[in-house]
Amino acid sequence: MYSILLSLSIALLLGFSGTVFGVWGWGWAILFSALLLVGVWILIARRLATRLQPAMMQVQRQMEAGRPELAMQTMEDMLPLGKWVPMLKGQLLAQMGILAYHMGKKDKAFELLGGASLRNADAQLMLACMRYKAGETDRALSILQLATKINKKHALLHNTYAWMLHKQGKADEAQAALAAFLKKDADNAPTKDNMLRLQNRTRMNMQQFDMQWYALGLEQPPQAMGQMRRAPKGFREPPKGKKHG
Repeated sequence: MYSILLSLSIALLLGFSGTVFGVWGWGWAILFSALLLVGVWILIARRLATRLQPAMMQVQRQMEAGRPELAMQTMEDMLPLGKWVPMLKGQLLAQMGILAYHMGKKDKAFELLGGASLRNADAQLMLACMRYKAGETDRALSILQLATKINKKHALLHNTYAWMLHKQGKADEAQAALAAFLKKDADNAPTKDNMLRLQNRTRMNMQQFDMQWYALGLEQPPQAMGQMRRAPKGFREPPKGKKHG
């Protein structure tokens, strides 16, 4: 990242200049360089924040106004800042990919989510579900397997992974996936219930995750929920008649 490289360059240049000119020794040079690295990084980060914060607020306003196209463009305009801010690009691509999916732009969603940060559990979950619905079961499971190792406390992510495994007849692996999550969150009620269901050889109950689950498109919501919003606030429903994988 440019910001890190710039901070490091300035810190080394100033920190070791004293050694070159015989003002201080190597020990002081290392100490001064470390302090300068932190100081310069803070200054650069604050400068970048003055550009990022207004843009993120603009995205929020556009979403609240029901203008996802404008929100998408605003986030796209922010992508060049990813060269300066660590992990920003992956997070932006994640949000843009989820947004593209809810706008009914399947191909665009695939492209964007493919570059999303692995730490964005919602993006990885969405991508895996799209692959699963496209018939790419092994690929979907690979995505979730990696995502669950990185995002160890995301209940829906781990339960969806177990759900897919169970659908493929891998009941033991499904239980192992839930057991791994319960080591991190032993009191999660939906996961405990699904673990008990698997142990009793019955189907998992993903309805416990409400519209978060149905928004993934793997199951249709009950008729009683038919009037409820199926997409997050600010998103419009995908056009009827179009399938998403």
